[in-house]
Amino acid sequence: MNSILIKICSIPHLLIISGLLFSFQVYANEKITDDIKHDKPHSNTISTAELFNTYWKLTELDGEPVVTMPGQREMKLTLHVEENKVNGFGGCNSFFGTYTEDVGTIKFGPLAATRKFCAESMDQESQFFKLLSEVTDYAITGQVLLLNDDEGKSVLKLEAVYLK
Repeated sequence: MNSILIKICSIPHLLIISGLLFSFQVYANEKITDDIKHDKPHSNTISTAELFNTYWKLTELDGEPVVTMPGQREMKLTLHVEENKVNGFGGCNSFFGTYTEDVGTIKFGPLAATRKFCAESMDQESQFFKLLSEVTDYAITGQVLLLNDDEGKSVLKLEAVYLK
């Protein structure tokens, strides 16, 4: 096959073709490297989670880590885009209610919850519900949702969980 190519093309033509192929390969490699340096999306990038219809697990409550004890359910919430409904679990009781959202701002309420008593988690759950009522805006970065109060302080930190 190579001998046929040599017979058809002169050596100067082969040098030009190989130079062009080499230049294209160098350009392609530089382009990929440039995209990575400038954080342009590529196949290894983790996309930003969606606010709605995502299972959000509570990881921090007013700056303190939330630890789920063995055998306990994790504190969570899910915002449903239909009818602006929210539901979740506060550590002892399930809750549900409504929210309003508009370009980075969010307000929860009114919220209602079941009325079980759990001595070990009632304080944390009460704080969770209180802070939800104080939330005024949000920010999503990657898989993390920050819910902030009217002073811009992140009072709740949640992480997207994907079911397998």
